[in-house]
This record gives sequence, C-alpha cells and structure tokens, in this order.
Amino acid sequence: MPIHPPGVLEMLRALLLVMFLAANAALAAVQFGWLKWHDVLPATGREPARVERQIEPERIRLTGAAISGQSPAASPPVGTSGGRHESQASRAAATAGASGASVASAGSSSPGTSESALTTMAASRAVAAATTNAVSGDSAASQAAAAKVTSICLDVGPFAANDAQQARGLLLAALPSGQGEIQSMALDKRYWVHLDPVPNKPAADKQVAQLRAAGVTEYFLLNGEGSTLVVSLGLFNDKERAVRLMSAAQKRGITPQLSERPNAKSRIVYRIVGINANAAAQIRSVVTQQWTAQWVQTCPAPAASAPG
Repeated sequence: MPIHPPGVLEMLRALLLVMFLAANAALAAVQFGWLKWHDVLPATGREPARVERQIEPERIRLTGAAISGQSPAASPPVGTSGGRHESQASRAAATAGASGASVASAGSSSPGTSESALTTMAASRAVAAATTNAVSGDSAASQAAAAKVTSICLDVGPFAANDAQQARGLLLAALPSGQGEIQSMALDKRYWVHLDPVPNKPAADKQVAQLRAAGVTEYFLLNGEGSTLVVSLGLFNDKERAVRLMSAAQKRGITPQLSERPNAKSRIVYRIVGINANAAAQIRSVVTQQWTAQWVQTCPAPAASAPG
C-alpha cells in the first residue's frame, strides 16, 4: 500500500470539498432558474423550443379571423321592416366576409396580412351592428305608429234622453267586432248635496238631529238605492250654488257630499274610444247619414275629460 505524503492528502480533501460545493451551487442555480440551458432545460418546466417548431401561431390567428369575417354574412336578416337597408347591409357583409376569407387564405404564406384580416373582420361586425340598429329603429317606429292609429277617440252627440238608446244601438252596430268602447256622458247635469246614505230610519233620525243642532232647517228625507235612506240638503242645476251650500254646511260642522245626477231633460254624448282609422271613418259615415256631421268630433285632450 503506497504511502502518500501528508500534503497530498490535504490537497485531495480540499479538492473534493470544492467539487461538492460547486455541484450543490450548480444544482441550486438550476432549481431557482438562475441558469437557463438553451434547448436543454426550459424556463417553465416545459419544452418551448420543440413547441415553437411544431405550432405556427400566425396560421391559427388568421384562420380565426377568416371564420369571424364570414359569420356576419352567414347570419340571416332580422325582422321584416327596413328591407332595403337590410339587403344592402347584407350584401356589404357578404362582400366583406369573402374578402376576409381571401385574406385568410393568403395569410398562411404572408404573415403580414393578419392586420388586413382583422380590419376586415371589424368592418363586417360594424356593418352587422348598423343593420341591427336600423331594423330595431324601424320596428320601434312601426310599433309607435300602430299605437297611435289605435288610439282614436270620438265624441258623438248630443242626443236627447229619449233618443239616446236608439243612437247607442246604431253606433254599436257600426263598430267592427272587437274594437272600441262606448261611454255615456250626460250634459245638463244636476248637482245634489246630501249626507251619507244610512241603512235604517233610526240612523237617519240621528243625522236629522245633528242638522237641527247645527241650525240647518232645510232638508229632505229620501229613499236611496235599495233600502237605504238619504238626507238631502238640495238639488241644483248650477254647480256653484251647490258648492256654496256645501261650504255653509261645513262651517256648521256638517260634512255633506256632492253628487252629479242626470236631469230628466239631459242630453247624452257617447264617447267612443280605442278605435282605428277605418272604424272612425265608419262611425263618421253613420252619424252623417243618420243625424249630422257636426255631431261627431275628435275627443278633446285629455281623452278622459267630459265634454262641456
């Protein structure tokens, strides 16, 4: 067995220690990403070099652009209104889609055409959006026009009380099926000032006692609807007189009501609502033939107000 000098052994030990430390340092550098060995160890734990050799990103983007460029042309037109605008926009979209497809085909050999394909796709989408907006605007306008047509309101009359029922029958016969509603409104109204209806005589006597205690001596006890009784304070042709009586009673602590009642000689006006132009023309024709054209007028605004 050879005998080495003490100096040689110390050198070997130092060399082994240096090699061990260097190996550990290199391993740590690789693990923490301090060293990137080109084409041998990846930076993310995969093999980007091999993947880049197998996949062509330019072709994938161009193929997607071609498909997107053709989609607006393939979509069917929406709605039926605004056909002229839709046909022009559809032809423009089809032309843009075809151009997009041609650019996409050429993109496989020329990567620089990707920007043109994307521009074509954006133009196609803009054309499709403009078509949709035009169709929506035309549809909304059509719906508004239809609603306006079906909101015609006519006032027909006035008719005498004994002729009103016959006139109503003629107007109903002139209305198309499922259209219109006839509302009856009395002119020459009378205004009735009275207390709340009560169910029996004792309750009415109690109201009368309250009137006497308040100094009211003019009143009448009348039969109301059904079996009710009503204490009447007065019936007037003039609304202002009825309002003055109500104010005087309220100052005495009485709270009467004011009701409108038709006069025996009242005239009747029929208001016809919810008809279209054709139905309105039929009503005008019937009124002109049976009575006079002056007896049919467009309802004043608002339509709910009663004629004066």
